Amino acid sequence: MKLSVVNNWFLVVFAIAMLACQPAVKTDYVSNLNENWHIQSEDKINVGGAELSLPSFQSTNWTEGDIPATIMTMLMENGEYPDLFMGDNMDKVDDERFKQPWWYRKAFELNSFDAKATYQLRFEGLNYKANVWVNGKQIADEKTVEGPFSRWTFNASEYLVKGLNVIAVEVIPPVRGDLTIGFVDWNPAAPDQNMGLWRGVELIKSGVVSIESHFVSTKLDRSNWSDAELTITTLVTNYSDKTEKALVVANIAGLGTVKKEVELQAGESRDVSISAVDDSLLKIKEAKLWWPNNLGDPHMYDMTVSVKVNGVESQSIDTRFGIREIEQFINADGHKGWKVNGQPLTIKGAGWVDDMFLADSKDKVIAQVEYVKHMNLNCIRLEGFWGRDKTIYDAADENGLLVMIGWSCHWEWEAYCGRPETHYMAITRKEEIERHAQSYRDQVLYLRNHPSVFLWVFGSDKLPVPELEAKLNDYITSVDDSRPILAACKYQDFGTDHYNHSEVSGSTGVKMLGPYGYVPPVYWYIDTIAGGAYGFNTETGPGPQVPPVESIKKMIPEDKLWPINDMWNFHCGRHQFGSLDRYLNSFNKRYGAANTLEEFAFKSQISNYEAIRPMFEAFQSNKFHATGVIQWMLNSAWPEMFWQVYDYYLLPNGAFYGTKKACQPLSAVYNYKDNNIYWVNDYNTNVNKQVLSIEVYDIHSKLIHQNTLSLNLAAHSSGLAYKMPKLEGLTDTYFVNLELTNKGGELVADNFYWLSTKADEMAFEETTWVYTPAKDFANLNALNDIAKVDVEANWSQKVEGDYTIFICELKNQASQIAFFIEASVLNKKTNETIVPVFWDDNYVSIMPDETKVLRAKIATKLLPKTLDFRVKGWNMK
Repeated sequence: MKLSVVNNWFLVVFAIAMLACQPAVKTDYVSNLNENWHIQSEDKINVGGAELSLPSFQSTNWTEGDIPATIMTMLMENGEYPDLFMGDNMDKVDDERFKQPWWYRKAFELNSFDAKATYQLRFEGLNYKANVWVNGKQIADEKTVEGPFSRWTFNASEYLVKGLNVIAVEVIPPVRGDLTIGFVDWNPAAPDQNMGLWRGVELIKSGVVSIESHFVSTKLDRSNWSDAELTITTLVTNYSDKTEKALVVANIAGLGTVKKEVELQAGESRDVSISAVDDSLLKIKEAKLWWPNNLGDPHMYDMTVSVKVNGVESQSIDTRFGIREIEQFINADGHKGWKVNGQPLTIKGAGWVDDMFLADSKDKVIAQVEYVKHMNLNCIRLEGFWGRDKTIYDAADENGLLVMIGWSCHWEWEAYCGRPETHYMAITRKEEIERHAQSYRDQVLYLRNHPSVFLWVFGSDKLPVPELEAKLNDYITSVDDSRPILAACKYQDFGTDHYNHSEVSGSTGVKMLGPYGYVPPVYWYIDTIAGGAYGFNTETGPGPQVPPVESIKKMIPEDKLWPINDMWNFHCGRHQFGSLDRYLNSFNKRYGAANTLEEFAFKSQISNYEAIRPMFEAFQSNKFHATGVIQWMLNSAWPEMFWQVYDYYLLPNGAFYGTKKACQPLSAVYNYKDNNIYWVNDYNTNVNKQVLSIEVYDIHSKLIHQNTLSLNLAAHSSGLAYKMPKLEGLTDTYFVNLELTNKGGELVADNFYWLSTKADEMAFEETTWVYTPAKDFANLNALNDIAKVDVEANWSQKVEGDYTIFICELKNQASQIAFFIEASVLNKKTNETIVPVFWDDNYVSIMPDETKVLRAKIATKLLPKTLDFRVKGWNMK
């Protein structure tokens, strides 16, 4: 049996993941085999892989579906396990069914079979082990094929035939102690442990020489940060039994073509690079750079890489790349920060998680990435190698979002991975170190051409053992030396004297000290021992983010909707985060207990907004003592109450708009520590002659203080704008309204705060990694009694390209502030919000005699036949 396994390769997305919708891509070299698979559990099969992989075998009574799909995904898509997310139905699934191997089977026609060609069969990702058969012959076994993040490529040339071919894959599930895909305390584990072909399968055709894993690295001229030198690298493999001369050709649209001839020994595989030394065409004057969100255009270049043998094209692949340079810096306090194209930036991000069955559609992934951009964030942290294809990485490239990626802490804690805990992650055995280092290298080769990926991360809460870290460094830098590497996302275990100080790389330079539970706004400004605004906080947040009521009704049975009960707890996190108790303690004292579900859900959006905005604002206004923050989390793997700025159904909550407001690239910010007003400028350029208006109102909407001043905002900076005087006549609850306008009088940014004269007081002596409790609370209960107002809402709409723009004009003609107003576009038939939806602002407050105009963008194809519109607010009549 001939077997060639190549674990290290890169598959270009526009030739693969986007194949179906990109007709210009060369489909004759790469074909996906993702449609029309069948699955069946082993206990219902009485033959082996040799028989199952023959065309004569009839897979009747098997479940049919497309991959990528885990076993649970395919069963659910075929109608099994309906309403799995309602109530505690997840707990009722019998997981014994998934503790045995399952078979995947695929029959496909190969009518254009070329006996002289080389055919590679590529498995992008499977979980956890597998035996692979093609047309009655075994081409791989479970001793070789193991691990969820390895990528498997087999030379299948001698096994394929013209006409009908069959692949049969026996997938063996992970058992406790295996280092598999995991979700930790974010949500329940999938009953099937995510076993199956969770990424796609492809058939790659070439001549005797193939190319893959293309990569364009950049060196910018530091005298002007615009001229660039490029190096193009591609992995070239000779499949013949003799030495071959190959000509590698790269054509960059708009720039030209470069070439390099190489000689490859029989069976040799190696990276071939073409640099500016080889061809001056790769010295680019005034290159169009790839920039993160709000810093510039994330420009992408199109490139075709091909290889010729004896003048005949052997293979050709299209790809895209961005020209940008990433570097890290250490601030005066020893904390790491990052620069892009020579410019520092505050990392503003959130933690991504895939659907718990790894079943996110392309449309859902793209919508979420666009949400991230819309919130003015610039980073997504993947604690794991997420994405069942490359959609998330392509979308991040297009939207100018940085991606930090690495292993999950699932591999670091006994409760999840089933291995004894030490100060290191659980990869310790020699053979495992090699396997997992290779699998990480697989992922680097898979993703290295994405300009969005700015940081390779090894561990989350813990370091890899020194032997593994050293091997990872060697393996990664040998194929990508263009990005920083972070050994772990934590430096100190809170409350201990244990530090993640690596024998290999030294201090991690970042922190992960919490909190993960609710803390009041002032925390982020005054904390100096845990999660406050200093350094780079790699994961943190104010805890639960209860979704709007329509989403609550989709996960909690009608008879359990109110009051809050154990069914709600089931839809929280796990372990330390298995209830809303800590949140409710603060919520009830600050805002007053809710009497109904609707009141609690809407009041929670006020709390969500108020809790998350100061986290980002504190880091923004403390540049660059604070270098960045990652909200834990961005989204949820299933419908729940915890750690999300929009929910599983893509419905934004108050935290979404609080984040969007806090991360405005130009902003005026209220500081909860000193009560003063600060300015923020994220842009690469100075912004001068801005006018800041400051208004303070009492609870009855009486204006008790007002001032206007002119500001010059330096690039990449923040500073004190206005020192608030001691004010007379403040009521227990009061309001601050800030507006920043340009020299033409146009509104640039606004910000509205509801505040208390009674301060939240923190019990820092009781701080844990979970949170810092409060020992006294701000009193915002007066919000419950503010006068009711009429708000006139006028709606209009227009079509712009593929989107419909909805305009909502809100007029408050009363003498009272209209507080926390939400506008929604609804499906009239279902009375549900249409998502994804992109409001320029929402949950707004409108000053007396003021008009605000809100705009929402929704893809026209998503609109139902009949629409409805809703405006509701805290004190609307």
